[in-house]
Amino acid sequence: MRSLWPLTVAVTLLLTAGAARLAQLELRDGAALRAQAQRQQVASWTIPSQRGEILDCQGRVLAGSVRRPSVFVDPAMVEDVRYAAASVAPVLGMSARALEEQIRAEPDRRFMWLCREIEDQQLEAFEQVRRARGLLGFGVQHEPQRVYPYARLAAQVLGFVGSDQHGLAGVELSFDSVLHGKDGRGRSTVDTRRRRVRTHVSEFERPVDGATVVLAIDAYLQQRTELHLREAVEQFKAEWGAAVLMDPHSGEVLAMATFPDFDPANPVPPNLSEAEQARAAELLRNRAIADSVEPGSIFKPYIASCALDEGQTRLDETFRIAGPTRNFGRRTIRDTHPYDVLALHEVISKSSNIGMGMLAARLGNERLHRYVRLFGFGDVTGIELPGEHAGLVQDFSRWTGYSTQSIPIGQEIALTPIQIVSGFAVFANGGVLYRPRLVRGVIGADGRAIRDESRPIPLRRVLSEETTRRFRMEALVETVLSGTGKQAAIPDYQVFGKTGTAQVARRDGRGYIPGAYVGSFVGGAPADNPRAVVVVSLYRPSGGKYYGGTVAAPAAGAILADTLTYMRVPPDPHVPGPENG
Repeated sequence: MRSLWPLTVAVTLLLTAGAARLAQLELRDGAALRAQAQRQQVASWTIPSQRGEILDCQGRVLAGSVRRPSVFVDPAMVEDVRYAAASVAPVLGMSARALEEQIRAEPDRRFMWLCREIEDQQLEAFEQVRRARGLLGFGVQHEPQRVYPYARLAAQVLGFVGSDQHGLAGVELSFDSVLHGKDGRGRSTVDTRRRRVRTHVSEFERPVDGATVVLAIDAYLQQRTELHLREAVEQFKAEWGAAVLMDPHSGEVLAMATFPDFDPANPVPPNLSEAEQARAAELLRNRAIADSVEPGSIFKPYIASCALDEGQTRLDETFRIAGPTRNFGRRTIRDTHPYDVLALHEVISKSSNIGMGMLAARLGNERLHRYVRLFGFGDVTGIELPGEHAGLVQDFSRWTGYSTQSIPIGQEIALTPIQIVSGFAVFANGGVLYRPRLVRGVIGADGRAIRDESRPIPLRRVLSEETTRRFRMEALVETVLSGTGKQAAIPDYQVFGKTGTAQVARRDGRGYIPGAYVGSFVGGAPADNPRAVVVVSLYRPSGGKYYGGTVAAPAAGAILADTLTYMRVPPDPHVPGPENG
């Protein structure tokens, strides 16, 4: 019995030591070891949701998603890193040494992307190599990729997404919360080679796809608008151009274009120099809503019509211009031509600065300020896009005697194209200011409407129906028939509108840049029953031609002609057609 005593003691000590070690592991390292075992035995993965589509008003897909294969690796499972890297790298277009270093850099990492969104040929070659050489740790996951079927069409409106499929600009950004959807989750038990053994059904969460956003934009009208804008920018060598086409009776934006544009599938190409990156970033700006400039003479109708509506003047009232210059105190106003006597409707059609200065002297700053604010200038329009600029309307306390003659001719004030066309729609719809709308509605992945934005949103009445009709038919029609906007005329339809040529103000607000202008035209058609209004602005055209009637009016007329033909608006029998001149 005594011979067993040492053995008993030894066994007792070993058991005691083992128990102590177990207690130590449980108390000190238990949680960490259980977590490590959980990571080794259980795999979790994300099930990406499908980003919603962006459609035009006819149901055409402007932005959609497809799933593209991407290759990943689990570094901890790669047995021979050098062999695996040398096998996989050639088919993925990678350096074998760089791939090897990438995998060795984080040996304990369980997931690492190697090549995103590979081509189908690459995928086939990769799968062949993986199977033939028995490579462990490499796999393929299909990720959603954003595609734009119409390429660069409406690029600044649609915007683009990042690598995580979240919107970074345009509609993609402003409606990201409904477009993105909600990713699903899954968990399963795996073996030592990370092969799935059993799925945890209770922990499976199905992905919820994103909703569909339906725009008011029509892809055909967008194409035609972009075409005519691009031709104008290139012909007159402008730095950029912007155009907005609108339904004046609803405020729906039928087309919104900025040129130069960009590719939303590749908004900022890689490997650009710092200067090239800056230029590429400028192309992303939606200048139709984000850039405000002095409007020049296209602003005259907003002031003159309000004065007419309040009985402060008449369309046939005459003004003794005695141009081409006239002094208003210390301020000298100039006209392009030496007019003698003009009626108010001629002050508009011939764009007389002196005539507007004389009318403004009668109205006074307080009334002028009220007219400006009545059209909503100085406020954002509320269109459903990020980055909208409110323009510039100085606080009334900062208006001076110079403002009295400056404001009516479109100086000391800055507007965006969307503000200009929204205000001009008042002359086409009977005097009501509508909020411009880009989106008609949002439809959930289940087909049910989430948001209905199809109804017009009237903000306020600006002018009486009688005033708008008389002003449109007598002053704005005359501008195109015999005034500064003759180049906006089109066969079969009577266009009405106003030209504008504004100097480009210096950034410090001290005067203007010599030789720098913005040429614009805003108009609509048919005059008797308007169906569309449009604004076209060209920033700093060069080559000696910069007047709005020359550089912008032809493009605006072409856009209106295409729009009315597309809408099947019957020709006006009183307007000459192509056959009879």
